[in-house]
Amino acid sequence: MAMRWVFFLLMVPVLLASDKVKVKNLELKILNGPKNGAGYVSIYNGNTYAITLYKVEVTPDVFDRVELHDHVPRKDENGKEYMEMIEIPEMEIAPGSTLFLQRGGKHLMLMGIKPTLCGFKKLRFEFLFRAGKDSFQQKVVIDVPKNKRCE
Repeated sequence: MAMRWVFFLLMVPVLLASDKVKVKNLELKILNGPKNGAGYVSIYNGNTYAITLYKVEVTPDVFDRVELHDHVPRKDENGKEYMEMIEIPEMEIAPGSTLFLQRGGKHLMLMGIKPTLCGFKKLRFEFLFRAGKDSFQQKVVIDVPKNKRCE
């Protein structure tokens, strides 16, 4: 019985952390030609401490992988500025703030869209977070967006 209480007390911070994180407005961009797509979403952190988004998983298995991406300013050899898209390992969300994954900024890259995408009506996204040593997840289920690839 004591072991159950220890487990419960260890899980309480994780449960509270996940209750205060809201993942909203998930939108996918699936194009006809390219093998990759993009995902846009807003994530609110209602905790009093920072959290870190470090991974996104999707079921069913319709993408080779989902990567976290950002655009960063660069200069070419002539000094001309441009934006480069890069993969990043994680995204921190400050307490009481919202992270917007959107076009031209931080976003999800849906790498290697598989033909099986067209056979499903719904996708389940699991957003994996860390808060200190604890980790938790938020699940979002969305309809497969209408796209020319599946017509």
